Amino acid sequence: MAGLFASMAVKWAIDKLSSLLAPARLRPVASSSSSSSSSQGLEDLRMLERTMRRIHATLMDAEEHWNIREESAKLRLRELTELAYGAEDVVDEYEYEVNRCRLEAADRCASNCSKRKRHEVNDEQFAQFGLVPVPHELVVRARELVKRFDEMKIYYKHFSLSDNDGERRIIPDIHNVRRTSYFVDKESIIGRELDKKTIIQKLMSGHDHMMFRVWVCVSDHFDSTDLTKKIIVSITKQSNNQELVDLQQKLGEEIQGKRFLLVLDDVWNERRDCWETFCKPLSVAQQCNILVTTRNVAVARLVQTMPQFTMDHLSPHDSWTLFERTVAVHENIIRGNLVDIAKKIVQKCDRLPLAIKTLGSMLRYETDERRWIDVLESELWDLDNAHNEVLPALELSYKNMPKHLKLCFLSLCLFPKDYPLEKYQVIRLWGLLDFLQCDEWKKKDESGSQYFLFDRTGSLYYDELVQRNEFFRLEGHRPVEIPQNARFMSIIDCHTSVQFSAASYPLWAIIVLGEKYSEVTNAEQLFSKCKNLRVLRLSRSNLDEALPRYISSMKLLRHLEGPWNAPSGIYPLINLHTFPGVHICRCGSSFKLRELKNINKIKGELYISGLGNLSHVQDANEAQVRNKVHLHFLQLDFEEEKCKHMLQQDCLLTEQLDVNFTPKEVRYENLQYQDIQQPKYVTVPHNLILESLRPHEGLRRMAISGYNCQSYPSWLGDASFSKLIDIAIYGTDKGRQQCIPTLGELPFLKYLRIGRMFYVEHIGRDFCSHIPGNKGFPSLITLEFSDMPQWSRWSGVDDGDFPCLSSLIISDCNRLSSLPTDRFSSLSNLKLSYCNAISIIPAGGTFTYIQILRCYGLHTILTQPSLLKLWIYDCPELRAVGSMPKLNKLDIYKCRNLTSVGSMPELTTLNTGSNLEHEMWYNEPQFPDYSSIWYNTLMDIPTISVLHNLNELGFLCCPGITELPTLPSLLKLQIWKCPDLRVICSLPSLITLYLWDPLLKDEVLYSLLNGIDHPQLNRISILCKTMTNLPLQPQRLSSLKKLRLSCANLQYCDGLADLTLLEEIKIWGCPKLPIHCLLPRQLQSALDIRDERARYIGDFDKQ
Repeated sequence: MAGLFASMAVKWAIDKLSSLLAPARLRPVASSSSSSSSSQGLEDLRMLERTMRRIHATLMDAEEHWNIREESAKLRLRELTELAYGAEDVVDEYEYEVNRCRLEAADRCASNCSKRKRHEVNDEQFAQFGLVPVPHELVVRARELVKRFDEMKIYYKHFSLSDNDGERRIIPDIHNVRRTSYFVDKESIIGRELDKKTIIQKLMSGHDHMMFRVWVCVSDHFDSTDLTKKIIVSITKQSNNQELVDLQQKLGEEIQGKRFLLVLDDVWNERRDCWETFCKPLSVAQQCNILVTTRNVAVARLVQTMPQFTMDHLSPHDSWTLFERTVAVHENIIRGNLVDIAKKIVQKCDRLPLAIKTLGSMLRYETDERRWIDVLESELWDLDNAHNEVLPALELSYKNMPKHLKLCFLSLCLFPKDYPLEKYQVIRLWGLLDFLQCDEWKKKDESGSQYFLFDRTGSLYYDELVQRNEFFRLEGHRPVEIPQNARFMSIIDCHTSVQFSAASYPLWAIIVLGEKYSEVTNAEQLFSKCKNLRVLRLSRSNLDEALPRYISSMKLLRHLEGPWNAPSGIYPLINLHTFPGVHICRCGSSFKLRELKNINKIKGELYISGLGNLSHVQDANEAQVRNKVHLHFLQLDFEEEKCKHMLQQDCLLTEQLDVNFTPKEVRYENLQYQDIQQPKYVTVPHNLILESLRPHEGLRRMAISGYNCQSYPSWLGDASFSKLIDIAIYGTDKGRQQCIPTLGELPFLKYLRIGRMFYVEHIGRDFCSHIPGNKGFPSLITLEFSDMPQWSRWSGVDDGDFPCLSSLIISDCNRLSSLPTDRFSSLSNLKLSYCNAISIIPAGGTFTYIQILRCYGLHTILTQPSLLKLWIYDCPELRAVGSMPKLNKLDIYKCRNLTSVGSMPELTTLNTGSNLEHEMWYNEPQFPDYSSIWYNTLMDIPTISVLHNLNELGFLCCPGITELPTLPSLLKLQIWKCPDLRVICSLPSLITLYLWDPLLKDEVLYSLLNGIDHPQLNRISILCKTMTNLPLQPQRLSSLKKLRLSCANLQYCDGLADLTLLEEIKIWGCPKLPIHCLLPRQLQSALDIRDERARYIGDFDKQ
């Protein structure tokens, strides 16, 4: 695997070079060399291309088909890897030279074109300029690489050992280390009872007797002849060395008309032709059932004739039992002083049987506690047995990965051991390293999600990978010498200096990771080895301070991510695909927008802020945003931001003022001082800047913020932007004459957000279209308005406008009193918040979800025949809710005057109270704000059937509620702070019970847990500060499987020891509870005990 990255790098380089060396067209762009030397340079690159193809083939063969053991072969691969990277550097530098010459040619061409057509110069026009001559330096390096490759061929031809030099020792490889068999002691099988039952049921299919039962261990070498031979030997007990045709005929004769069970263990073959060839003779059996075990999903899909069955990890209880039996063979008991250590070791094994058995075998009959601690604290692969037994099994899994997954897997070496992996962070890393198989940047998250199968890096296999590949992690606080072969380096939570040896290779990627600030004290030394860098990701480090002095020399850089602001001097980096944010400031040290001119390969996103500081519109013109044809998301921020240099100047000016001034006087004096000392800045109108920053018509998403919204450029909303699907426009409070742009003519716009237009009073027909009879927003799905306090009227919506609109979101629009919802034929979701002028939600036929937050003028919600979910919070004037015939979920909080509720026959989930869950953590509930009037109406005879249909019921801070009636269908009950609850009736279907500081009387709590009828209660979770005693009666809790407690003052839990069916016991933040004394030995393995308490009741389900 040492050459995998190099082989992929050289493959990309071959593809580039083949494109660059296409037949010459008319003439070269510019050349100071003679025609013959130019041709020779191109011929040298063609020779390099042929050499690269040979290197790539050798590296791929080594990766796919060889297990390299000999030192001479390892050396050969290392040298080929070095040549591969060197060749890639030459090709990338030539590509850079080609692109540079083309851009210069484009400038010359543009200078001769009319101003009207200048922006139309593009790559297609460069075809007429022919091939670019190869710089002399690259010619010399290409020849040197070819020469070194030839030297290698001669050396390995004459210096390789052969059979004449002695007898070769055979070293078992990964295919021979771990063979399986059906011989197994029944008593040694632990757990998997449900798995066994399911598999046997699938296999037998109504037949209890099989005449032949054959087990074959296949591994990764799927040979039909060999497998058929093994099956015949198993049936006839006789060996046979015939050809495949004869063997298949023999097998057919043996099984014809008989029932036959075949187990193929550990299969890796993904070729359908091999599988079909193998299965040909099996069709003559009366019944042939085949059980295939595999670690490869593609294999399962290839062979399956019924749904595949996936084996899960062992349960915590079975993991503990397996470890006990492995460690203590006879008595199956681990001594008391070793139990806690043993549990941590089992937890370290992550319920993997192979790892449990390996570590358990190492500790068999071991009584020295220090040895157990050594095993616990050691990295798993530092232990000889673990290395010999488990590593080969993992290596076989690695060998059978597709190449693109191998790259993703290996790159995880850049993370520290036991590092929790965040999905976005890992997928972003894969995207920066160009590992994801997708054509468009926007699809990388989707593509990466398919590869993301890990939640944590461990020592599993990674020590081996780091040693055998080009990865290095810079961590800790000691000076470090970067290994010679390091190409990919991560920096994690370090404060150190680095050194390079004279023979060190140039780095290919630097990735800063970790939550803490990292500092490389000699960043200049580090950047001295970064001339050929392709990926640089800086975050939470001091490297961005030294970067501006070196950035212009990193001409091969493709991805730059992390600096808060793009460094000045970045204009030579014409190969950049990923670009940091651009922040424009009025100080002289900020990024110049014109530096974007030739950086036309940007993919994905470009963010430009501080556009309000721009003093020359020509800078925006020279950025040539329209030429960035691979850009999918453009963000433009017009706020007049201050950079750190200006903030420092402000601080210095303040210090120079009289310290006895009041804050108001300081501000006044500061302004006066600046007026005297600093020049006046010229600002450019926002619409002129936006006109100059017109993007390419292929743009997918656009966001504009801080815009004065007084007028808009002609291109915004133009139908030629046919791929634009998402727009966000946010204004500012500085302009008093604001309007909404015409966006309804964009044919495929799906998502639109408009906000912070503080002075817009009316939205009319111009919002949809300027063209008479044209229907606006033909594809819009979601429309959102926010922070528009003066908006009072919405008109001009015709029939046929917004035909696809399904979601309408309006917030902080306090003067808007009505909505044209009758014109939205597909509207299903309505969300309103802080819209105080809206008093009535009209009856609607299409709504399925309504959410209303703090609409203080709302008093009535009329009948909604299609509504499925209704969520209302803090609407104190709400008095009436109409009938909801299809409503199945209702959440109502802080609606103290609600007294009238219509029919809700389909209601299955009800949550009500005076506080939301997240508010209860920060604020004590204000009980007087809630009235139980509304709930008590549900207790009346006409509506009692509503409660009888409930599956879920939640009370959040509900004083005044005194009774919980019989609820025959209730599955889940949540109670938070209900001090007046006195009567709890039967809950025969209850499965889950959540209690969070319930404030219940002791007798009510006892009745809820042990007195009422709930025979199916499976899970109890309690988070309570005041509870000291928790009485549990096992005979009343016969189905309880999960018990979760986080009770700081809990001291007693009677009956816990007799709940023998418990599979999960979480005791978090219960320092006064002697849990180890309460639990019998058979329940210890189900225990999860932690010092920290749960913050929310839902924390128990997350971990």
